[in-house]
Amino acid sequence: MDRGSPGITNRRIGQIAIPMILSNITVPLLGFVDTAVIGQLGQAELIAALGLGSILISTLYWLCGFLRMGTTGLTAQAKGAEDTVEVFHILIRGLGLGLLLGVLILLISFPIFQVFFIISPAEASVEETALHYVQIRILSAPFAIANITIIGWLIAMEKTVRVFFIQLIINVLNLALNLFLVLALDYGVEGIAYATLTSEICGFLISLIMCRSILNFKENFVIRGIFKWDKWVNLFSLNANIFLRSLLLEFVFVSFFFWGASFGTVVLAANQILIQFLHIIAYGLDGFAFSAEVLVGISYGRKNLADLRTSALLCTKWAGFSALCLSTFFLFFGSFLVQFMTTSTEVVATAQDYLLWITLAPVLSFVAYIMDGIFFGSTHTADLRKAMIMSALFYFLTAIVLSEAYQNHGLWMSLSLFSLMRALTLLYYYPNIERSVSVMR
Repeated sequence: MDRGSPGITNRRIGQIAIPMILSNITVPLLGFVDTAVIGQLGQAELIAALGLGSILISTLYWLCGFLRMGTTGLTAQAKGAEDTVEVFHILIRGLGLGLLLGVLILLISFPIFQVFFIISPAEASVEETALHYVQIRILSAPFAIANITIIGWLIAMEKTVRVFFIQLIINVLNLALNLFLVLALDYGVEGIAYATLTSEICGFLISLIMCRSILNFKENFVIRGIFKWDKWVNLFSLNANIFLRSLLLEFVFVSFFFWGASFGTVVLAANQILIQFLHIIAYGLDGFAFSAEVLVGISYGRKNLADLRTSALLCTKWAGFSALCLSTFFLFFGSFLVQFMTTSTEVVATAQDYLLWITLAPVLSFVAYIMDGIFFGSTHTADLRKAMIMSALFYFLTAIVLSEAYQNHGLWMSLSLFSLMRALTLLYYYPNIERSVSVMR
């Protein structure tokens, strides 16, 4: 592990953020490519089924996103304190927990699928195709969820170039298999599922190789250190708060998808396409949120309040600039991307009606992403949980009113206001972080 890390500079932020921006954009490209390939078949039902199945699997996997967030914050703080042994132990604890959670999800997946499709308002044919998709995709659960921990650990170690190459390999493999299985062999949605399953398993194996060379595993492997009771209590406490926060966040997006489905299959298909754009925006802005997460975590571990403030301010500045660039891009090229993703003229026309909300999304949400990174890095997860509870309640209240008055436009408006509420609530709790650093000093 590197000693004597450099100070908080724009260059260091860029060294973390730029590979992560490239890497993060490739993550929703999995969904983007899947949707684009199946969209070439010209059937709204297949796009809707893929969207329904994807939202279920992504919800199950990303509810375990606390593994990445908790791992990154804890590892960054241990790195800041120059505790090399603990840095390694955090990886082992998170990896073991990830594998166990993946196996558990695989074992209980059948009743989860049953409940999901009972409450889904989609048409029967759409649900049947979506069920075939998720039954294949769920087989990757142990590998995909364990990989979340490894990615979080590599980010904290400032090895984001490696993360980029992992995601790049996953996506290139996924694209090649998609084209072969769907367009060449005509496997349809099941072909998409097999392609993603294979690429996720390969991604896990590559990630293990990527982190092997960073630390001396034999030198740092101490059984007692791995199983320290207080470390596990702290890990579960942090992860419990992050899990509840993530659960509410995913509940918001799942409800958004279901609400949209109530307006018909064409609107559901259009929202599925636009959600891919929203994911690209989110992962793009998260690049600087990851920088904040790592650098705030290291500064917090060193008890350096000045570096913590500098990290927060510089990352916010760069995220704001990126948000403006993203909004401009979707303003001019959003319509072209919609036409690229499907040959269904009805879906294209409907999606274009709602492109305004995609254009506004980056500038309305970048502060929320940066604040998330700051709170994850400082491991102030209780405040994250409280802020998300308030924001989710606000979303559901506004969505009930606005969707009734403006249908799908009202739904998108509620989602935009939800992003603003996340930012405001986290800004309210931010002084708690600075106070805790002052107390530690």
